[in-house]
Amino acid sequence: MNSRYWRRARRLTVSERRLLLRHGRSLAAVALFHALLVVALWLWGTLDAGGLYVSLLLGALAVITVVYLLLIETGATLEWRESSLSVPMALGLVIAFLIAAFPMNEARISAMILFFPLLLLVSFRLGARSLLSLALLASVGYALMLALALATRGLRLSLSLELLQWLIFTLVALSFAVTGSGVNGLRRSLAVKNQALADALEQVRDLAIRDDLTGLFNRRHILEVLEHQKALADNQIYPFSVCYVDLDHFKRINDEYGHDMGDRVLRQFAEHTLDNLREGDYLARLGGEEFILVLPQSDLAGAELVAERLRESWAAREFQDRRGPSRVSLSAGVACYKGPETVDQLLARADRALYRAKTGGRNRVCREDDL
Repeated sequence: MNSRYWRRARRLTVSERRLLLRHGRSLAAVALFHALLVVALWLWGTLDAGGLYVSLLLGALAVITVVYLLLIETGATLEWRESSLSVPMALGLVIAFLIAAFPMNEARISAMILFFPLLLLVSFRLGARSLLSLALLASVGYALMLALALATRGLRLSLSLELLQWLIFTLVALSFAVTGSGVNGLRRSLAVKNQALADALEQVRDLAIRDDLTGLFNRRHILEVLEHQKALADNQIYPFSVCYVDLDHFKRINDEYGHDMGDRVLRQFAEHTLDNLREGDYLARLGGEEFILVLPQSDLAGAELVAERLRESWAAREFQDRRGPSRVSLSAGVACYKGPETVDQLLARADRALYRAKTGGRNRVCREDDL
């Protein structure tokens, strides 16, 4: 399975970061729609307030929205307990709705209408208790705003009609909160299943690119790595080299000590080599006793130094098990990528260098220009 397949498969899982961005932008859109509604109501004369009042309201709304978007877009909140900041943003918008509704008369409830999509939106992030609390706070805030408007401005509509509108608002808000709590439950269930799917996908991918015995990368994956390194080298980003490694007389180990001991030698070689590689280097098992090192940002001399250091440390390693060999040596062939050759051509040169090392007595490193 190639990397393109895995990129497609990952899209099946829901990214928390992607969901957070969508949620944040949706809340910002609610703020924008409210700003447009305020402007429209003011221009129509329904919002009975001066230009300074409207300007201050829109300015505060803009500041809150911009700060909120910056926090969400930069990922600053990802490690926070409530990364979406739904509660503070929703409270800020409710206050903005109430401030816009205060100087209105005939269409007062129109300034509060966006509370319902806001409540449904935050239901994807908040639990039932938070949703009900938000609905009740909005209802209490609406009632206090009406009382303040009655005390300071008077009401052109009848008090009974205003109370009826408040009651309708409260009942609809509570029904949205109850519905939203169900949506939140579904979201949480989906999040759990999505995480399980992501974990399973990672396990499957790991099985597809790893060698069962040693846990190293397998041939298929290392060829993908080589193609990527080739692209980087062709774009003159940095060079890379490869090193073919073959454990000497490995067939003899299997024949004399058994395949279990042979497998143990392979695993110990994998562990030993990984401990001695730089971060960013790659090690893969090609099959049998053959391995390959991919060394980014290494020229031929640097790769030869890595291979020689590995050969010396491995040859000096003693096996404590009396049922197996005391020491095992290796032979290696080193080649540096020369664009615009293919990966197969590079590997063929490294393979010829390895053949030279094995026919030259084993336990040695040969480089391509030794050919």
